[in-house]
Amino acid sequence: MAPPSASHRVVCLGVPGRSQLGCEETNARDVFHLFTGALGPPGTVATCLVGEDATKKAVKGAFDAASRESTPFFVVYFSGRASEKGLHVADGCIGSDVLGGYFERVAAPSVLFVLDLVVGAVPDEEVVPKWVEAVARARKGLRVAAARATRIGVGTEGEGRARFTGALLEALQTSDGDLEFQGAKYISDMRALHASQAILRRRWHATHLPVQMGPFGDFPLARCQAAAGIGKGTILGVAAGTRLSATVRHSIEGRAHVPTVLHYALEDTSHEVLGEGEVVVIPDGPVFVGRQRIRLPARVLSDHTVWGPTLELGERVHVRWRISLRDARGRTLDRKVFGHEYAAPPKSSRRSRG
Repeated sequence: MAPPSASHRVVCLGVPGRSQLGCEETNARDVFHLFTGALGPPGTVATCLVGEDATKKAVKGAFDAASRESTPFFVVYFSGRASEKGLHVADGCIGSDVLGGYFERVAAPSVLFVLDLVVGAVPDEEVVPKWVEAVARARKGLRVAAARATRIGVGTEGEGRARFTGALLEALQTSDGDLEFQGAKYISDMRALHASQAILRRRWHATHLPVQMGPFGDFPLARCQAAAGIGKGTILGVAAGTRLSATVRHSIEGRAHVPTVLHYALEDTSHEVLGEGEVVVIPDGPVFVGRQRIRLPARVLSDHTVWGPTLELGERVHVRWRISLRDARGRTLDRKVFGHEYAAPPKSSRRSRG
């Protein structure tokens, strides 16, 4: 049973099929992590069923649990194959009539059904099977956000998600809040869907955008990072490595499953930035202590008009690493500067300048 304070119950399903995206399980896990992480509503009760675990019996059990509880908000996310018959799970198809019955029995007055679908060989304008709209109309309080994954595209670079799911998660991590919920600013279902559509247009020039059905606008999904920072980050130290590299030790608290940017820049004594980069760190729990190796190519010094000749003369160059931890809105969680003395390696050991 959900604890008395729980407001949301979430079920995430990721089921690869014969015509598979290759990222269905990652999609479902990442949505699950958002709702169970620091941005999710407190006390959220969530279930994640992927691959062979996403059976008809397991899915029925998840809906049965939701039908026995009084949580006001219920979210179902599905990534995988749909047909004119229903949703395809690990051991068969959950027919549209059966699925509609599951939704009817759910106790929550507000229900959100998110679909990132492989729909097979159908005309481009058919984003989702016709039964989806029928289910949305039949159940009061049900709203549907649906995308045809095989039309919008697959594989957000560096993350391995379908584009719609990637855009939706980014929207929930970066959008301005538009709902007051539990004394904080939250991002609504409407704001998240519209922001994800904008991301799809801007980044991939998508024209076959996700569709919405039902009463959107009053369903809180994620805490807004724009209104107030979430958690804290601390840079514990930096240890110089070989050539232009270092190891950064950091601690991140209260940001479970929330992407955190570790930005690094190498500066000289006049504050000129010689090179910079960033790494995205995703804490896997409420307290995350880790190490991250950072590196810049040696040419940022060897090709410099001042420091290159200095190194060629055998002299040392005094530089410093400027390290910061930032959230998705660019807010700085912590910032530290560490001095670094660099000497060019002996010419006999030098390799390419890359």
